[in-house]
Amino acid sequence: MIKTSFKEAITSNLDLTIVVPTYNLGHYLPETLKSIQQQTIDFELWLIDDASTDGTAQTVADFVKGIPNFHVTGFNHHRGIGAARNFGIDHATGQAVAFVDGDDLIAPTF
Repeated sequence: MIKTSFKEAITSNLDLTIVVPTYNLGHYLPETLKSIQQQTIDFELWLIDDASTDGTAQTVADFVKGIPNFHVTGFNHHRGIGAARNFGIDHATGQAVAFVDGDDLIAPTF
């Protein structure tokens, strides 16, 4: 008999969850989001805004609209990159988790 946890039973069939912590990324973020959107496989995305004050939170909220596997959350106060990454890990449903910083560009076959 194979036992699975409740989380495993409700997870999606996606192999990858990408976690992106964001904090005051300004003009860097749109290019990062564009490079993530160009991935050649289906994936889940978690964007975690760490209480940005420059419009980053609105940018990520607008980006995920209408995309079922794309999620965004925001912290009420600055908690740091570790807290943001841990939030992403705790909510990931993919078989693997990858971290991308909000000012990174990744190849379509990342």
